[in-house]
Amino acid sequence: MAFTQIDKIDLIGVPLDLGVKELGLRLGPDALREVGLPDVARRLGLDVRDVGNILQPAVPASQSPNGGHVGLIAAYCRAVAEKVAESLEDQRVPICLGGDHSLTIGSLAGVSLKLGRVGCLWLDAHPDANTPETSPSGNVHGMPLAILLGHGPERLLRVGPPSSTLAYEDVALLGARDMDPGEVEFLRQHDVRMFTVYDVLEQGLPRVLAQTIHRITAHTEGVHVSLDLDVLHEDIAPGVGLPSHCGFDMREATYICQQIAHSCRITSIDVVGLNPVRDDNMRTARLAVELLMLLLGRAFSFNYDNYLHEQRHSHIRGR
Repeated sequence: MAFTQIDKIDLIGVPLDLGVKELGLRLGPDALREVGLPDVARRLGLDVRDVGNILQPAVPASQSPNGGHVGLIAAYCRAVAEKVAESLEDQRVPICLGGDHSLTIGSLAGVSLKLGRVGCLWLDAHPDANTPETSPSGNVHGMPLAILLGHGPERLLRVGPPSSTLAYEDVALLGARDMDPGEVEFLRQHDVRMFTVYDVLEQGLPRVLAQTIHRITAHTEGVHVSLDLDVLHEDIAPGVGLPSHCGFDMREATYICQQIAHSCRITSIDVVGLNPVRDDNMRTARLAVELLMLLLGRAFSFNYDNYLHEQRHSHIRGR
C-alpha cells in the first residue's frame, strides 16, 4: 500500500460517554481544542476544518442507568457515520475526537460507506472485544471491536450497512495489557491478531509493528487508526480512565505513529479515552495532539508549551 500525503482534515467532536460509566470523557474534544489542536495543525501545514461537536442525546429519566443505552448509542453512532462519510466525500481525512471508544462503531461505518474494505489498527490497552454474553460490566465501551466484527447487540450491528463489518484478517490490536477471558477466547476463535505489551517486550517493537502493518494493509484500500490514550504509560498520560505503568512510553509511541504514517494510507482516525478531569495540567491532551500530528505525517519543530503560551497571550491582547 502506497503512503498518501495527508493535507486536509476534519475535526469531528464526539463527546460520547454513554458506553462507559466514567465522568469526564465527554470533555475530551473540547480539551483537545483548548490545547490548540486546530492551530497546531494549521501551523504544521494542514488544511483544517473544525465541524464542531455532534451533540449527545439526553438519557431519558425513565431509562435504567444499567441498561447499556444501546438505542441511544446506535442513533448517535449513525450521526457520527454520516458526518464521517460527508468528510470523506469532500476528500478530507475525518478525525473523531472522543469520547469513549463506542464512537468507533459510527466512525468505521462512515468510512465503509465511502471506501469499502479498510484495515483497522486498534491501539488500546484493552481489546474491547467483549459481547453481551462475555462482558463483566455490560458497558458498550468494552464491545466496539466485537461489534465491528459482526458480534453484538442487533441495533449496534445495524449502524452501518452489512459491508461495514470488518474482516477478521484486516484487524490488528497493539498494546493490549488488560484482557477479559471472554475477549481472549473471542479473538483466538476468530484469528484476530493481537500484540500485547508483553509481545512487544519479547519480540521487539520493530518486529511487532512490521507484522501489524502487514496485517492491516495486505488486503485493504486504506487503514483506520483507532487510538485509545490508555495505551500509554501513566507518566506521560495520566488523563485516562485506567492509567498504568505498563503502557507505551513516548519513544515507543512516537515510533509507532511515525511508522504507521509512513507505511499506511490512513483514511481516518479516532482519538478516544481522554479524560480532562483526571489529567495533570493537560499533559495527556497535549501528548494526544503530538501523536495525532505524527500520524498525519507532521513532526513538531517548535516548543509546544511556548507556542501555547504565545497563543493564549495573543488571544488576550486581541480582546
